[in-house]
Amino acid sequence: MLPVVLPRPSATDMLRGLADAHAGEYISVDELLTGLGNHAFGVLLLVLALPNAIPGPMIPGFSVPFALGIIVLGVQILQGHRRPLLPAWLRRRAIPRDRFRRFVTYVEPALRRFERWFRPRHARFLTRRGDRPRALGIIIILFALVLALPIPLGNGPQAFAICILALGIFEGDEKVETAGIVIGGLATLFNVGIVIAGVQMVDYALKYLAR
Repeated sequence: MLPVVLPRPSATDMLRGLADAHAGEYISVDELLTGLGNHAFGVLLLVLALPNAIPGPMIPGFSVPFALGIIVLGVQILQGHRRPLLPAWLRRRAIPRDRFRRFVTYVEPALRRFERWFRPRHARFLTRRGDRPRALGIIIILFALVLALPIPLGNGPQAFAICILALGIFEGDEKVETAGIVIGGLATLFNVGIVIAGVQMVDYALKYLAR
């Protein structure tokens, strides 16, 4: 008799379960991380990348603290951790469960529609030889390093790629993760092109002034 393989619960189902639990009046960050499991990496990556993906005024150094946080998460994924490791003071932070329940009720319809397109799927690129955590961790760290660089117009595309990658991790959709990696690779090439063009412009200007 073949064993029964239960489908992996969606991130929305896990959020709903956490909201409906009667474990107390408050829910802590540690409870959220434990309940979401691997989904929590996607949530935190999205939170850190999104501010840089949204167009806004260029502020020198704005992307650095977000990139450092993404690097920390990338290292933890690389090391094979099943959920993010956060400082104790942050894990102890809590919010009223009623407020969290209202939030889940508000976002659940959109998440359910979102999950029609994003669902747990495998991609050969990420499952070959079981190296998925190592590959994802290294790629996230590299993308975050590029995000930290003060390159004009370069942060947006790089952060957008990390957002796509985060959504794939959030839903366990390796095909979406692969799309994020491809977009991130193109964004990295775009940043390299900006740097090369900038160096050439400076070199041309110096030669022109030296005449």
